[in-house]
Amino acid sequence: MVQVTKGKNVVIETYDAEFREFIATAAQTAFAMANKAGETDPEYTRVYVDNIELASTDIIVSGATPAVVTIPACNAGQIVQIYMPKTKNGAYSVQQAIQMKVSTKTIEISELGNDAVTVDVVQRVGALNVAFAQATNHDLMKKLSESAKNDAYMVIAKKYTNTNPVSYRIFKEARVNEMNDSLEAGGIAMETFTLTFKHPVAFKTT
Repeated sequence: MVQVTKGKNVVIETYDAEFREFIATAAQTAFAMANKAGETDPEYTRVYVDNIELASTDIIVSGATPAVVTIPACNAGQIVQIYMPKTKNGAYSVQQAIQMKVSTKTIEISELGNDAVTVDVVQRVGALNVAFAQATNHDLMKKLSESAKNDAYMVIAKKYTNTNPVSYRIFKEARVNEMNDSLEAGGIAMETFTLTFKHPVAFKTT
């Protein structure tokens, strides 16, 4: 169990992510990316083959420049989509509040002559809301502002430093959504931002 007090002992690490789509020309296993991986741990990378997500245990990310992502062989004509972290941005040490919300999209399937209705989950999406007190004359990272304008894909690692071993929640295919700042009583500057991501979240321990 992870114990957190108002977001303390939680660090948010962000990475820009490279997205590439390939069409396999044969029984292909290796796919070259344009950049070096920001993290070679496969938990940080997401791969789809014909829109079916691969398990992280089936992914190998090299430390080469540029990185090579290796997966079990796919057939000619299959579409491979890869989201891989590249540049690591600054980290936030959260001292106020952090909240994850997940929403589910479903469809109902019914058959003629059958009263039963099957509810099928077709998509899960979430939002990571972060609020923290900021030092005087500081502002949100310039890099996050750029990512918001460019609608870039990101990887977010939420690190719990008070667990043993240290544990992470990794949000893949994330995007910067909203950013705000305000001045609270006593002159405390508050920063808030929301990151949207595609569920499920990966779990990792050091």
